[in-house]
Amino acid sequence: MEATSVTKIGIIGVGNVGSMILEVLSNSEHSGGYLFNIFNRSIDKIRKYESSENIKICSGVQDVYSSSDFTFICVKPQQSAPVFAEIRDVPQEHGIIVSTIAGKSLEELMNATEKVRVIRIMPTITAKISAGITAVGYSHSICEQEKKTFKKLLSPLGEIMDLEEEKFDAFTVFGSSGPAFVAFVLESFIDGAINIGVNPDYARNIVLKTFEGSINLLEHMSIEPSRLKYMVSSPGGVTIRGLYELEKDGVKGAIMSAIYEAYLKSKQL
Repeated sequence: MEATSVTKIGIIGVGNVGSMILEVLSNSEHSGGYLFNIFNRSIDKIRKYESSENIKICSGVQDVYSSSDFTFICVKPQQSAPVFAEIRDVPQEHGIIVSTIAGKSLEELMNATEKVRVIRIMPTITAKISAGITAVGYSHSICEQEKKTFKKLLSPLGEIMDLEEEKFDAFTVFGSSGPAFVAFVLESFIDGAINIGVNPDYARNIVLKTFEGSINLLEHMSIEPSRLKYMVSSPGGVTIRGLYELEKDGVKGAIMSAIYEAYLKSKQL
């Protein structure tokens, strides 16, 4: 790719994922060197960016693609076909296509767009606070220097992980869907605390701090979760009684089943 003083970043689909990428990158320390070209089917969702100096609202998909060094396609899988068709109708290649679409392989992306310079990524909502892990896979046409440039571009999202493509579906469940599962478990603990008489705000604070502290302790001590479980449990005590109820009700199996079903769904997209 020809080096320029300004990196032109295209975003097609400014929904949850697209807006997160736009806002994180536009607020990063390198944002002065970025120009954003954006397009969304519903113009009302992006009117708020009309007054931004470094954000251009484009007329359509082809306008974004032909004007950008990196074009992020952030639409839902069922909305991707028309986007691919419009890019396919552009005869020459313009920069690099970056897809956030779950379930679409690099080969599928290249066939659908008839372009060979393609990157596949899977970000997570925690990238909003630069705390996520974003998986990245590259087509063979992306050189090492371009990979290095792209990783620097994505660095405000958090940790960047090169990942074999056959592992993307599994990563989607843990990295992208994972926060929803974590939120469900947290909500269950908060509701449980409220059920035994704890003030809702107090319950939320206790639960969030307990989960945060537990994760930090696991990382600090470099131990497995099972070890922490036994460190807290006393013979015949309160903790082991609660763990017994969780095992008896099949909570671990239910969580494992949820992960497996989500994995199968990801492979079907």
